Amino acid sequence: MNYSFAKALTGLAFSVCSMSALAAPIDVTQSEVKATFKQFNVPVSGNFKKFTGDVQYDPAKPADTKATLGVDTASYDLGDPEYNKEVAGKDWFDSKNHPKATFVITGVTGSGNNLQATGDLTIRGIKKPLKFPVKVQTAGGKHTFTGKTQIKRLEYKVGADGEWGDTSLVADEVVIDFKLVMPAK
Repeated sequence: MNYSFAKALTGLAFSVCSMSALAAPIDVTQSEVKATFKQFNVPVSGNFKKFTGDVQYDPAKPADTKATLGVDTASYDLGDPEYNKEVAGKDWFDSKNHPKATFVITGVTGSGNNLQATGDLTIRGIKKPLKFPVKVQTAGGKHTFTGKTQIKRLEYKVGADGEWGDTSLVADEVVIDFKLVMPAK
């Protein structure tokens, strides 16, 4: 049950941080989204295995960036099938009723390789604004976006009921790390 909560948090984190949009699809074979939470003050991490998204990005006009990302909430992988099943369940992601978590970029500021992305993260039907730093590297005909941010799982009702609502068992904070790769045009 503890790992299940961790899986749910990781999924939430992944959903929040992922950045992609409308022009070029994300290369999911080279991309990853990881969510890390603390259970009994011990870090627990998992990756989302299924996601899609598109990014419209021009290095000369980063403010015009548009992106969308959809994450399959049932694909959160903590390394154990039973934990994965529990995290996809009603108490955590409720993947049956909320199969996708989404992130849509609403604005980008900054220049060069250091940007700030602003957007809306929706998990379990609850939409919240999110802002986080993004590093951009262009090489080999690809743009790679990396970043890290933190969300609060209880704001999205992830593990909010019963014993998991106790933040001394599973912390409210979830750290989302992402690397999204797309072709440079």
